[in-house]
Amino acid sequence: MEEPIYVGQSQLLHYWPSMMVTSAVVGYLFGGPIASLVLLVPGVVVALTLPWRFAVLDRGIALWFPFGKYRYLAKEQVTVRVGLGSTVLLPRRAERFGYPLTDGLVERRRLTLRAVLTEHGFDVAS
Repeated sequence: MEEPIYVGQSQLLHYWPSMMVTSAVVGYLFGGPIASLVLLVPGVVVALTLPWRFAVLDRGIALWFPFGKYRYLAKEQVTVRVGLGSTVLLPRRAERFGYPLTDGLVERRRLTLRAVLTEHGFDVAS
């Protein structure tokens, strides 16, 4: 893999789904199926849809998900929306669904990320 230009990650998103699934298993053993479903479903949904780490590379963006899933999107296939809210990576074929690019709880480096994406030829929208 090539050298990353910018790396962002959220430790909360890395560990939270695993803690939720573990709590669901413990809840099932000691409580019941309803309590475990309340914990299991959100944990699995977050783990499958929200990347905990991302890396901006010269040719695209790499995403890492909590349960080991990895996805690479070439820069020609994506638009990155950087505005006042969270930065979102939008695959070209999916107009409404995107991957939030979180950089911890407080996203202070949003302007730096925007500058890096623009400098390396990514399609950046506001």
